[in-house]
Amino acid sequence: MKHTLFSLAVILGALYILLWPLHPYPLSYALKASPVLLLAVVAWLQYRNAEISLRAAWLYALAMLTSAAGDVFLDFDRSLYLKQALAAFLLAQLSYIALLWPLRQSRRGDALRAGLPALFAVFLLWQFYPNTGALWWPVLIYVLCLWGMAVLALRSGNRWIAAGGVLFMLADSLIGVNRFWLPFEHSTPVIVSIYISAQLLLGYGLLLAVDSPLLKAATGRQKSTAESAPAS
Repeated sequence: MKHTLFSLAVILGALYILLWPLHPYPLSYALKASPVLLLAVVAWLQYRNAEISLRAAWLYALAMLTSAAGDVFLDFDRSLYLKQALAAFLLAQLSYIALLWPLRQSRRGDALRAGLPALFAVFLLWQFYPNTGALWWPVLIYVLCLWGMAVLALRSGNRWIAAGGVLFMLADSLIGVNRFWLPFEHSTPVIVSIYISAQLLLGYGLLLAVDSPLLKAATGRQKSTAESAPAS
């Protein structure tokens, strides 16, 4: 069931991108939000199957629900509802940070994994600053949280999560580039394609991949509980 729902999320995400030339059309916002909502259902099923913890399921579901809200705002109007979308995705980033923080691993190259995204974030903020106006502080806070999420994804030890974190940072950075720096043609389908890919990669790495750190953590807890149980 969970793999079927994930496949459906992939199909619906691709469908939204393919139908972009027809936008706006009835219920386009629902189609855009459907992949992340399906991923939230997958997380719940994984919890019900004792594959991930309740904490992980709640945090991931919160990330998906707030992402869905941001998707709806941006589908309605990417300029008019930018503040609302920024607030929704900020909650999603904070949920991802809380979810990924216990999964971080210390490995050689961690300074590089943190440093390169930081340089990228600083460069973008420098370019955005002249045109952000009253949005400067919200944009600054959001970019810092986006950087933190990407770094934690890179330190997760899972290639799917790492790729998803990098793509998420790229997608949201391109929103800022298009809005505050260098508007470019076909920005929306390009950004949405990267964003949906990022969410699906993060979802697969966290919920379904064989080497998912969430699944490993749940397995470790089950083994610890079984070993500590008194013999009958």
